Amino acid sequence: MNKSRRKSWIQLSALLLIIFIGVSACFFELVLYQSNYIGVEGRKEGSTWVVTKLQADGAANASGVKINDEIKMIDGNPVNENKLLNNWLIVEQATSVVISRDGIQQTLLFSKNNRNLKVFGIFFAISLIYLIFLIELSKKQIANNSSKRFYQFSVLVIFTLLSVVPSSIGDYFGRTVIILFISVFPFYIYTFLSKAIPVTEVNTKVMRFIGLVALVNGFLMVTVSFVQLPVFLIEYLSVGVFYMLGFNLLILSISDLQKRFSNRKGKEVTQVNISLISLLSFVPLFLFYILPTGWVAPFYLVVIFTIFPIFGVIHLLILSRFLRYRYRMNQSMLYFILAFILSATIVLVSLLSRYVPLAILLCYVFLLIYSFFPLIGELILTVKRKKEYSDPVSLFVAVEDERESISTYIHDTVIQDIIYLMKIAEEKESNVEKELIIQELDEVIFNLRELCSDIYPLMIQEMGLTNTIVSMIEQVMKKYSVAITHTIDTKIEHYPKKVNNFILRSLKECINNSILHGKADEIEIMIACKKEACEFQVLDNGKYVQKKADDQSHFGLEVIKEKLILLGGELSIETNDQTIITMTLPYNHLKGEVI
Repeated sequence: MNKSRRKSWIQLSALLLIIFIGVSACFFELVLYQSNYIGVEGRKEGSTWVVTKLQADGAANASGVKINDEIKMIDGNPVNENKLLNNWLIVEQATSVVISRDGIQQTLLFSKNNRNLKVFGIFFAISLIYLIFLIELSKKQIANNSSKRFYQFSVLVIFTLLSVVPSSIGDYFGRTVIILFISVFPFYIYTFLSKAIPVTEVNTKVMRFIGLVALVNGFLMVTVSFVQLPVFLIEYLSVGVFYMLGFNLLILSISDLQKRFSNRKGKEVTQVNISLISLLSFVPLFLFYILPTGWVAPFYLVVIFTIFPIFGVIHLLILSRFLRYRYRMNQSMLYFILAFILSATIVLVSLLSRYVPLAILLCYVFLLIYSFFPLIGELILTVKRKKEYSDPVSLFVAVEDERESISTYIHDTVIQDIIYLMKIAEEKESNVEKELIIQELDEVIFNLRELCSDIYPLMIQEMGLTNTIVSMIEQVMKKYSVAITHTIDTKIEHYPKKVNNFILRSLKECINNSILHGKADEIEIMIACKKEACEFQVLDNGKYVQKKADDQSHFGLEVIKEKLILLGGELSIETNDQTIITMTLPYNHLKGEVI
C-alpha cells in the first residue's frame, strides 16, 4: 500500500471507528437507563388497546400481564398519550400499567430483568468484531462497484446490530436503521447474486419493486416522526415491513432457483446458494416472532440468525475476485473458526428450543446446516489447496498459485533490480553514470517483457498458434544447448484464443522442465488432432530427480494438470528410458474459456 492509499485508509478507518463509538455510546446510555425489557405488543380495537403478544422473557409476562388484557393507562397516563404504543404498537420504557381483565381494573408493576443491557452487550461485541474484520479486509482492496457495495452493506449491518435493542424499546433512530436494513437487504443480496449468475429481465422487474418498497418505507419513516399515521400504516411499519421482506426474499430465491436450473451446463462462481441461506436465516424471525404461529421467541434471539448470509456473501465476492483475500490461513485456524461458529449456532438453537417445539426446530436446523455444507466444503478446499476437483474452486486455487508465482518473480527480479539501482544512487555522492542507469533499466524492461510474454504472448494474435510455437522453440534452442524437433497438426488453430495461450504456456513449461530439471539435450514435440481432441506429446531423454518428500510430480506440471481437468482434458507422464508428457485437450465444446 502506497502512502496516499495508506493515509486514506487510516482516515476512513478512524472516521468509521469514531462514528461507531459515538453511536454505541448514545445507544448504551439509552439502554442503560431502559435496561428493563417489558415485551408487550398491542393493537387498537375500536377505541381500546388490547395486548396481542407477550415475550416470554419480558417483565410484563413475569408481572402477570396476559394476552387480550385491555390497556387503560401506562405510567399513570392515558394510553392515547403514549407515543410508543401509538407509533410502534409496543409498551416499553415504563414502570407500571393499568389493565382491565373481565371488567376488573388492576395496576401491575414491572419487575426488573436488565435484559436489554445484557443483549446490547452481545450485539455490541458482534458488531465490534465485524468492524475490526472489515477494517482489516479493506486494507488491500482495489475500489470497484461490488467492493463498495459490500462495504456499504457491511457498515449497515454493523449499525443494524447496534440498533436491535434500541429499536425493540421504541427508539426512533434505532427503528429507522432497522427498517432501512429490511428495505435494502434484498437489493444487496440481488447485487451479490448477480456476480455468480447472469441477470435476467425478471430480476430487473423484481429490483424495481424492491426499490419502490424501500422508497415507501423511507417516506413513512419520515412522516411518522411528524404526524400520527393511521393504524393500518402503523401496523405496516411495525409488522408489515417484515412480511414484505419475506415476500421479496422468496421471489429472489425462486428467481435464483430458475436461473440455476437454466444455467446447469454453465459454470457458476460458487455452489453456495446465498438466496436460500438468506431466506432460511430469516425463518426464525418470521415463524417464531412475526407470524401468529403460537411460538414466540425473544426478538434478539431470532435476529442473530440473520447474520448468517454475510458468510456466504463474503465467500462469493472473494471467489469472484471483487474482494482481495487469498484464504491463506492455517488449517487449524480454519477448523477453529468453523468450530466456533458451529458451537455458537448450537448454543442459539438450544436457547431457541425453550420457546419452540423440538421437532419443528430440528427440521429447521437440518435445512440451515444443509444449505451451509457447500460453503464449508469450499472453504476447506480453498484453504487446503486441493487440486483434483474440476470446479470453480479449483480454478480459484490454480489462479492463486499462479498469482503467487508471478508475484515472487517480480519481487526477485524487477523489484530487486530497482532497489539495487536506488542503493547505487544513494551511495554515490556524485551523479550516477547515465550508462549504468540505462543498463539497469534495460534489464528491468527485459524482465517485464519476458513476464508479459509468458502471461499472454501477443504474437499468437499476429502469427497464429502454430507459428508462435515454432518461434518459441527456436528461442529456446538459442538460449539452451538443446535440439528440439517438432511435428504440429494445423488443426490446433481451431482452439479459442485464450486456450491458445494456455497451450503455448503449457508446452513452454514442459520444455523448461525437460531442460532445467531433467537435464535433457534432445526433445521431440508431437501434436496430433483427432475427431474431438488434440494430443500434445513432449518426449525427452532427460533424467528427473525428485526428493522423496516432494509429492508434486514433475515440479510445475500440477498446475497444468489441474487446468486441463477444468477444460475437460487430462495429463499423463511416463518415465522409462525416456520421459513422455502427454496432454489431451478436447476442442469441439470449448467456447473461449479463460485460463
